[in-house]
Amino acid sequence: MKKPLLSPLRSRTSKSTFRFTCFVSVAALIAGSLFYLFLLANPALRSQIGAIRLNRSLAIANEVSSAVAFAGAGAEFSCDCTSELNSQNVSKMSVLVGVFTMASKVERRNLLRLAYSVQSATDADVTIRFVIGRPRNEEEKLTIALESLTHKDIIILDCEENMNHGKSFAYFFTVAAMGVRFDYVMKVDDDAYVRVANLAKSLDPLPRDDLYYGYVIPCENKDPYAWYMAGMGYLISWDLVQWVHDSPTVRNNTNGTEDKLVGDWLKSAGKAKNRVSKKPFFYDHPEFGGKCAHDLIPETILIHQVKTPARWQQVLKFFEHDRVEALAAPSAPIASMSSSI
Repeated sequence: MKKPLLSPLRSRTSKSTFRFTCFVSVAALIAGSLFYLFLLANPALRSQIGAIRLNRSLAIANEVSSAVAFAGAGAEFSCDCTSELNSQNVSKMSVLVGVFTMASKVERRNLLRLAYSVQSATDADVTIRFVIGRPRNEEEKLTIALESLTHKDIIILDCEENMNHGKSFAYFFTVAAMGVRFDYVMKVDDDAYVRVANLAKSLDPLPRDDLYYGYVIPCENKDPYAWYMAGMGYLISWDLVQWVHDSPTVRNNTNGTEDKLVGDWLKSAGKAKNRVSKKPFFYDHPEFGGKCAHDLIPETILIHQVKTPARWQQVLKFFEHDRVEALAAPSAPIASMSSSI
């Protein structure tokens, strides 16, 4: 028979030991109460302690920034970048999904965390990370520090927050230098929602080298070699991530419309001979309109332009309805509590 995790106290525990334990507990309680009363009577000391805690949080933020926080949180979308990664099944496909956002968009990140937490991808190790530039002020720095401590899912790039002035380059450059290898590295906007199981299924038969994958521009185009993949979400294989890191040509060409710029890098160097455009499974939300939009479909890999709470509600209800409904159902009432008291 298995032993319980928390074994009960043995019956042979002596009375003297029990009395001593009680004495120590009561003494600690009294000491704590006296210290609390002392703090109430000394506001200056309270402020000093608060400042120490704040400085500690800011110090953690700096550590997170310098180390580019990557430690995992959440079973389905985590990746311990040290011991657990070394022991994982190397034949299982691994994907890093970097959600480009800003430090100030706390509510959007919290919504996305909840949305991704109800998904699963049994055929791949999918890691979701939020990618931001350097926090712009002390308030943002503290917010990011607290988020990092709680969720451990933020990558802080060593660049100013921007869209078209080097953030994408900094992302791939940083990931390549982390010492953690992924088969594919993806960039997505924070108004996009990725169906990770469908993503993994679509990637499974594809090459793991020299791959450029996404939604080719313009919307009517069906030839993935014609131009570049839209910034709503695109993916490159690990060898291309390393090439971005090592290429002086790329390093000296980081300003411009970011998705087009990535396509230009690859085209000028003769890279990405394997190109895949996943139309109609990447698309804009139908309410956004335009040639890239259509109705929601179960086979969706990525839906873009989900900018409002109403659109998020519609999207999550469509894709996650059964699981969300089950989790949101009220608990069964207890027939009679009084009889068990």
